[in-house]
Amino acid sequence: MKNTLKRLLALCLCLALPLSCALAQEEGLEDFVPAELTDEELAQWQAWAEESGADSDAESAIAQNAADLTSEEEAIMNEMASLMEDATMDAEVDLNNLEVNEDLPDNVVNILLLGVDNRSVELETGRSDAIIICSINRDNGSIKLTSIARDTAVVVPGYKSRKRINTAFKFGSKDGDLAKGAELAMKTVNRNFQMNIERYVVVNIHGLADIIEALGGVEMELTRAEAKAINYELHVKEPMDKVKRDRLEEKDGVQHLDGMEAVTYGRIRNIKGQNDFNRNGRQRILLETLLKKVMVDMDLSKFLTLIETALPYGMTNLTAEELLSLGMAVLSGDAMQNLQSGGDVVGQFSIPMEKQYGYREFDGASLIYISDKRMATTLSALYDFLY
Repeated sequence: MKNTLKRLLALCLCLALPLSCALAQEEGLEDFVPAELTDEELAQWQAWAEESGADSDAESAIAQNAADLTSEEEAIMNEMASLMEDATMDAEVDLNNLEVNEDLPDNVVNILLLGVDNRSVELETGRSDAIIICSINRDNGSIKLTSIARDTAVVVPGYKSRKRINTAFKFGSKDGDLAKGAELAMKTVNRNFQMNIERYVVVNIHGLADIIEALGGVEMELTRAEAKAINYELHVKEPMDKVKRDRLEEKDGVQHLDGMEAVTYGRIRNIKGQNDFNRNGRQRILLETLLKKVMVDMDLSKFLTLIETALPYGMTNLTAEELLSLGMAVLSGDAMQNLQSGGDVVGQFSIPMEKQYGYREFDGASLIYISDKRMATTLSALYDFLY
């Protein structure tokens, strides 16, 4: 199997199931070979490659076919395709019911990432305590992450009083239809933040522990307080698995985290003087760290194992064609170049913005409230960040 094809397939799944897959080392696009393309698909691919600036060597290589695959590689590819098809069967939503802002530029694809806070191995309804807009620029291949605080007061379509934004997915999927939960979550974000989101990914955040473990864990820069908080959560307060692990060193510095420790890092909320905004920041840092992690050595068989581990915890309505297009844009764009030069792989933004919010009580709960004037300031800054 050609190395770039491995990278592309892995990156595509990474875009569909955040934090959950791997892609091999960057070596250029000259060996890319799309498998099993019809003549019509090949013509479309070549047209896309020319528009996106692919070099002549890549265009020449695209003309090769599945005969370049060994029988073993072809079997693995077929199994991957089957797994992806099964994972997206029940993920469709009504795109006409999302209140999309048609005035936004279409060169940036905005995808809503939802981390559901429940402990089931199976993906189930629940509050989406991690809410991140992943924005991929088709023109330059950049990736940007915008987190929304879970306690932000918003108008949830179909409900009178303002609600926590993390309840939208739960309300929409109360009958067990997770796609309806994602639909209501996207509609809620679009209505309140004037966005154009039509694609989503839902991930069981506790299942991420197994996924991160399959990657071999991660190296994270921790403060002494963060290391102490992880130890408290896993060794004192509420052990979330039966793994016998050593306690982290309670000091500032880089430490290796296993899957559950990494998930716990992203859920820390008990450090004195910090709040949910710090928690959101840690989630974005974890996401970027894992994206960097998956942009290193990974062979095809390990990749398949990772897919099989990840799929029970994730659901998306992104199509294979969209994943392929976005994957190629990222592989040849700013995110990959920044990785190679040691820069930041993703840009980061947070809602609410500093000094652009207050607190107000709704139905007896004190929630983050953004006034109309402050919302105008927030949306202006958000659009400048994304576009």
